[in-house]
Amino acid sequence: MVFLFVGMPSFVFATEVERKILVEIEIGKISDFIRLQEMNIDIVSRQLTPKVQAIVSRRELERLGEQDFKIHILIENLIKRFKEEIDTDGNLGKYHTYSEMVEELHKAAAMYPHITQLVDIGDSWEKWKGIADRDIWAIKISDNPYIEEEEEPDVLIVGCHHARELISVEIPLAIIRVLTSRYSFDPRIKYLVNNREIWVVPMLNPDGHVYVEEVYPMWRKNRNTNGYTDPAYQGVDLNRNYSFQWGYDDIGSSPYPWSQIYRGLAPFSEPETQAIKQLVETHNFVVSLSYHSYGNLFLFPWGYIDEDTEDHAIFERLGQIYCHNNGYVYGNAKDGVIYNTNGDMNDWIYGEQEVKNKCFGITIEVGDCFQPPSSEVPKLIQENLVPALWMIFLARWLPPTPIPDIRVNGWVPYEVPVHQGPLFYLESYEVFSMPVSGLPAGTYTLYFGVDTVMDGDVTWDSLYYDNVVVNVTE
Repeated sequence: MVFLFVGMPSFVFATEVERKILVEIEIGKISDFIRLQEMNIDIVSRQLTPKVQAIVSRRELERLGEQDFKIHILIENLIKRFKEEIDTDGNLGKYHTYSEMVEELHKAAAMYPHITQLVDIGDSWEKWKGIADRDIWAIKISDNPYIEEEEEPDVLIVGCHHARELISVEIPLAIIRVLTSRYSFDPRIKYLVNNREIWVVPMLNPDGHVYVEEVYPMWRKNRNTNGYTDPAYQGVDLNRNYSFQWGYDDIGSSPYPWSQIYRGLAPFSEPETQAIKQLVETHNFVVSLSYHSYGNLFLFPWGYIDEDTEDHAIFERLGQIYCHNNGYVYGNAKDGVIYNTNGDMNDWIYGEQEVKNKCFGITIEVGDCFQPPSSEVPKLIQENLVPALWMIFLARWLPPTPIPDIRVNGWVPYEVPVHQGPLFYLESYEVFSMPVSGLPAGTYTLYFGVDTVMDGDVTWDSLYYDNVVVNVTE
């Protein structure tokens, strides 16, 4: 019998606030990655090979060298860089603090009460324990925000599972701004708001985010103490705390509290993930977007094993649409795009189908560097905003509402284009009040093409569409 002893790390929190270094480590095979996990190396990039990026101390850097890893130093002092390029004004620069995020949500709800509902969906861990007073806020955006309209698909957008991933808050907030501020004059936005129920949770991990703001910029997990006074052993990775395949193995998550991917004592042990669970189980979400950083990736299940789901073709099509203009890479663990994770939101929101419906769970890893400088925030928002609107739009055509196959149904030619340019707005069919020339009397299903990749090539591979049944009389 072979026994494996995993000792507790010898570091104390005093070393955490010392200089941290961002390094790139060459990975030749999967066993190299597992060795890094066993060494409790803080891996920050999502791609598995040929290189990963990690945050290390000077001592960890020495240990990696002793283990014969090939290492390249990218940033010598992350804390110093954080102060110079991110926290440029002592208030997170162009990033929102927790207080600023709460203020913006309340302003949106006050300015647009006819299309928004602001909801406190739960407490943070520190509020749960009476240490702080931080709520987890969600905003619903719809034309009837206080009514559950069963015929309208629900969309969920979540930011900040991981505290230090600051950009993950900004894109959900930008989506809120566009959907509310443009509603009155942009017919495409009006269509989305009138025909969807959109829930946005910009900051799921408020305790961790405030800890980044005030104490330690590299903090990832929530602020559960796990019964320890030393912060090195504190925190649960919220994106390993969901119930589907929770603790499947110790590679995709960790049973040890000092690990950055510690999964907690049990599924949904944390109030933050409980808040998402309750929200999802009381609504019929069709698609979800969970924002993280970084890697320029569009990720989908499965994460816990190297296999595809039965809806793999649909996930890939969504990835093609989201990534067409921003150049992100789409895929899953089987594709080798990411390393395995278990207990994450994507796998749970898609895979758990006993107490809730199936939802197409997607993770977006934003940007190509760890904690992008404040100056890059507008660009990163811009490259994700329209793709996010497309996902909201396409929620109407995801199962259980199947997309008919136009290769079978065919096209009916029509001389006058219904609409030219980017098309979100499919509400009005006045064109059919005009004669449809060239067709004999009868009943026809006419299709609207939507060139989702906007390249002018109207083919099956670049189309989603709507249809309407019309009667042609002599």
